[in-house]
Amino acid sequence: MNQFNQDISNAAAQQKRFYLSLVTLIVTVVVFVGAFAVFLKGTSVRVTPNEISKTATFEVTSGFALFMNGTLFSFTRNPEVVISNVGFETELIHISPDIEGEHLEIQLTELPATLKLKTVISSSDIIWFINDQSVAISDILDVALPAGHYRISATHKYYEPQSFDIDLGRGETVEKVLEFIPVQGRLTINRMPHDAVLFINSDKQGADPISKLLVGGLYDVSIRKNGYETIREKIAITNRNADIQRSYKLKLLQSFTAASVSPQGGRLTLSGKVIRPGAKQSILANKTYYLRYEKAGYFSSEKKIKAKPGQMQKISFKLKAEIGEITLRSSPSSAVFVNDQPVGNTPLTLRLPAITHKVDFRATGYRAVQKQIKPSGKTSLAINVSLKTVQSARRSEAKNSYQNSVGGQMLLFKPKKITLGAPRYEKGQRANEFIRKVEFSRHFYAGEKEITEHQFALFKKGANGGSKTQPASNVSWLDAVTFCNWMSENEGLSQFYKLVNGKLKSFVVGANGYRLPSEAEWEWLARKAGRNRQTKFPWGDKSIIPADAGNIADETANGTTRFYVPNYTDGFVKIAPVGSFGKDKAGLYDLFGNLSEWTHDFYSLVPPSKSTILKDPLGDRFGNKHVIKGANWSSGNLTEIRPAFRQAGNKGSKHVGFRVARYL
Repeated sequence: MNQFNQDISNAAAQQKRFYLSLVTLIVTVVVFVGAFAVFLKGTSVRVTPNEISKTATFEVTSGFALFMNGTLFSFTRNPEVVISNVGFETELIHISPDIEGEHLEIQLTELPATLKLKTVISSSDIIWFINDQSVAISDILDVALPAGHYRISATHKYYEPQSFDIDLGRGETVEKVLEFIPVQGRLTINRMPHDAVLFINSDKQGADPISKLLVGGLYDVSIRKNGYETIREKIAITNRNADIQRSYKLKLLQSFTAASVSPQGGRLTLSGKVIRPGAKQSILANKTYYLRYEKAGYFSSEKKIKAKPGQMQKISFKLKAEIGEITLRSSPSSAVFVNDQPVGNTPLTLRLPAITHKVDFRATGYRAVQKQIKPSGKTSLAINVSLKTVQSARRSEAKNSYQNSVGGQMLLFKPKKITLGAPRYEKGQRANEFIRKVEFSRHFYAGEKEITEHQFALFKKGANGGSKTQPASNVSWLDAVTFCNWMSENEGLSQFYKLVNGKLKSFVVGANGYRLPSEAEWEWLARKAGRNRQTKFPWGDKSIIPADAGNIADETANGTTRFYVPNYTDGFVKIAPVGSFGKDKAGLYDLFGNLSEWTHDFYSLVPPSKSTILKDPLGDRFGNKHVIKGANWSSGNLTEIRPAFRQAGNKGSKHVGFRVARYL
C-alpha cells in the first residue's frame, strides 16, 4: 500500500475513533442528565419582599449545587447558599437533608439608614426629636432608622429651635451640620436704693432703671451697696422666657447678738422668744430688742439692745441670788421637812432660795400636810397649818357609799351614842338585855344588804355557786369572819381577824378590813340611825308592826312556827330574797326580819356597871359563843321582834345570816 492509501486509511480510522468517542460522550451525557432528572431533588427558594424576588442573587458557598429558575439542585449533601440584594442584609441558608426538595421562603431584612447630625455649638443639652418624639439629649445625634420620611427637630434653651424633613433610603448614610441662632432677649431691672451698684457677669451697669438686650444664656446678676446685704441671682434668657423683669429691694445688713449667762440653766428670751445662751442670734439693724434672763431662785435681769447694720453685740448676764424668808406655824406643833430634809419643829423661821420647795408638816397621830412654797425676796411669807388626826382626815375624805369587791353596796354611818338593852319593865324584855351606855368615836361602813348565797359562794365554793338573790344562811360565825378576811385581802385592806388553823386567835381593833358589825353598832343601826331619837322598834315605839315592815312569822306561818303575828302578812312563808322590803330609816334592807344576823361580839351574861360608859365596844376578847341579833322569818312574838333581843350561837342555822361592816 502506497503512502497515499496509507494516509487515507489512517484518516478513516481516526475519524471512526472520533465518532465513536462522540457517541460515547453523548450517551454518557444523556445517561447523566437522565440520572440527574431521575435522582436529584430540586429545592424551591422564594425571596421576599416581592420587590426583590427577581433581583436577589444566589451564591453557593459550600458544596456543589446549581440554581436554575429559582430551584436549587444539589449534587452534594448540606450545601450552603448566600442570598443578597442591594439595600438588604445578606442571608446564609443551610440546606439540610430534611428540607431538601421542600419549598423555602426566605425574607431578607432591610438595611436601616444611618442619620448623623451635629451642630455648630458645643453643648450636651441639645434635645433631639424625631417625628415630635424626644429621642436623645446630647451634642450629636447618631441613629439608625428604617427607610422612610422623617421630621427632625433640635432645641436648646438658649437658641431658636431647628427642624427639617428628610427621606432616608435603605442602607443610606446621611450626615448633616445644623446651624443654631441664639435667642434674642431683654433684661429689665429696677433696684432700691436707686444708687445701688448693678453688675451683670461682673460688668458694672448704668443708672436705674436698666433695660438690656441679651442673647440667650445664663447671667450672674448682683446688686451691692455698703450697709446692705448683697443680692445675687442667676437669670437665664431662654427661648421660652426671653423677656425678664426684676425689681430688687436691698435689706440692711443683718446685725447679731449673743448672750452669756450666769448661773446656767435659766430661761433666756429675745423680745419674748426663747433663745439659747451663747448662740449667735440674727437681729434687724436699727431695731430695739429686749434680752431677758431669769432663773428660779434669782432676781431676773432685762437689757435693751439696738444694733447698727452688720454689728455684733455681746451681752452678759450675772444674776443675783434671791433669798426669801418664811415663817411656819402649825397646830399642833409638828416636825418640818423641806424637800424631804428635816429642818426643825414649828414655830420656825427659815431663809430659803426663791424657788418652789416641798414643805411637809408631820406629827405622830396626825395626817401629814404638804405645801408647795415659793419664797420671795421682796416680801416675807407666813404659813399657818392645822393638822388633822388620821381618823379625822379619813372621815373628811370618806365617801358616803361605795361598792365592795363582791358587788355589795356599803353605806357610811357616823354614830355618837346609844343605850343598849331594855329596862325590866319593858314588855317582852329578857334578863340578858342589860342596860349599857355606849359612846362611839369611830365611823364605820355597813352593808346595805345581807350577804347572798352567790357572794358567799365566791369565797367558799367558786364563782358559779348559789343564788344571787337569796341571803346566805347556815353559815357559822367562823365562816362568816373568814369570809370578811377574804374580802379584806381582795381589796388590799388590813385583816381584822387573826385566824390560826381555822380558829380565832385575836382581832385587830385598828384594822380597816371587813368584819361583822359589833352588837352596839347593830343595835344603833336598828334603833337610832336615821332617826331623831332612839326607838324600841325599827319603825318607832309602838308595838303594832306596820305593813311590809319585814319578813317574820305572819299569819301564813300559823301552825308551822311556835308563834306567829296575827293580822300581819308579808307574802313569804320562809326566807325572802334580799331587798324584798323597803329600806328602813337607816337606809338598810332586812335589818328587821328575814334572817337574824351574826355580830362580832362574844356572848356574855356578866352585867356591866351601871355607871360605866362603853367606848366603841367590841365585846370580850374571849368566849364560847357569839351574839346573834334581830328577828327572822320564824319570829312571831314581841320579845324576838325587838332590836334589844339577843341570843347566842356559834354554828350555822337556817335562821341566821350576816352582813359585813368595817371601820373607816
